[in-house]
Amino acid sequence: MQIAAVVVLYRPDADVLLNMASYSMAVEKLYVIDNSEEVSPQFIEEMAKRFPHAVYRSLGENLGMAKALNIAATQALEAGYSWLLMMDQDSKCGVSMIEQLLATLKAQPLNEIGIVAAGYTAAPTSHTEALLEEVNSAITSGSILNLRAYAQVGPFRENLFIDFVDHEYCLRLQVQKYKIIINHAARLSHQLGNQTCHNLFGWRLCTSNHNYLRRYYITRNRLEILHQFKKYFPEFAASEKNKNFVEILKVLAFEKDKLRKLKSFILGYLDFKRRKFGRYNHK
Repeated sequence: MQIAAVVVLYRPDADVLLNMASYSMAVEKLYVIDNSEEVSPQFIEEMAKRFPHAVYRSLGENLGMAKALNIAATQALEAGYSWLLMMDQDSKCGVSMIEQLLATLKAQPLNEIGIVAAGYTAAPTSHTEALLEEVNSAITSGSILNLRAYAQVGPFRENLFIDFVDHEYCLRLQVQKYKIIINHAARLSHQLGNQTCHNLFGWRLCTSNHNYLRRYYITRNRLEILHQFKKYFPEFAASEKNKNFVEILKVLAFEKDKLRKLKSFILGYLDFKRRKFGRYNHK
């Protein structure tokens, strides 16, 4: 199966090269899209030395996750690839992760699959009965995108910038009758935020500790996809509505920088209502 990969960079350090090494040999082409404002010549030189099949492109500024994914998907399609492995810079493939995902693709009607994704080590390990699970959405990192489906469904939504870019796309794929499948035997090392856990009256609650900018994007973009897809996925919409309320409570109860994050919740809501999307721009 012809497969390429993309990793989206933002101010990468040397550890990113170790993460890239966990999947570079399993793909024919590695697209490296850099959202950093400044490029490190030492990083590029070392990357070119280790990964001769990598194609590097600097965007010169942070244009967002969706823009970077669209650039790579377009290039991969033009080069004749059918599948695109999408990776975050801080994610690492587990042993045999890609082999497991490719085996899943081979066992399914290929024209029905939009994305097949790995489980990740930061997620609850409750899926012991069925290794394959059809889901509403999956995170970008550790997932393989069907580029034929991408050509039909269209590009990632760039005005979301970051956060819920992946969920919006998964829901859009399903509206077009493509499946999103997680293979829980395929494991990705991935951490959502700087997670900390707390006890509250006997309940164990974990919070992500995202900074105020991420809180803005999460709030605004979550509300947007609820507005866009609630008629198609009412249970998913109800769940995400509840998550938004719970996350506000967690921030107020456990996280630092509460006032600025609370302001971000409000700004995210207001910008959703004003239909103001794109990069955060509140001075």
